Amino acid sequence: MNLMEQKKMIDGRIARLEQRMLERYEMAFEVLGKKCFKARENEFFMLTRLAWANAIVIEHAESENEARKNMFEDGDLFYMDELGEENMLEAMLKEIEAA
Repeated sequence: MNLMEQKKMIDGRIARLEQRMLERYEMAFEVLGKKCFKARENEFFMLTRLAWANAIVIEHAESENEARKNMFEDGDLFYMDELGEENMLEAMLKEIEAA
């Protein structure tokens, strides 16, 4: 698989995961064209593609101000070839809830 196909596959999974996240979390706003979700009062997160690692990372911010300034901290990496979509969603939800 070439890099463009890999990016497209990751972006497709992110889009589906974001749709599932909308069932649980409020979409607060967009940061650099990415959906930013509000997990709790001062906890925000977004999903980001890491094509070089064939993975998705959850980026966390501890305030709306940090999130709007794109001052996110990286969480765990979720590798496309290690987790199917449902298992990835479950693992991501655990990380979000533990943050």
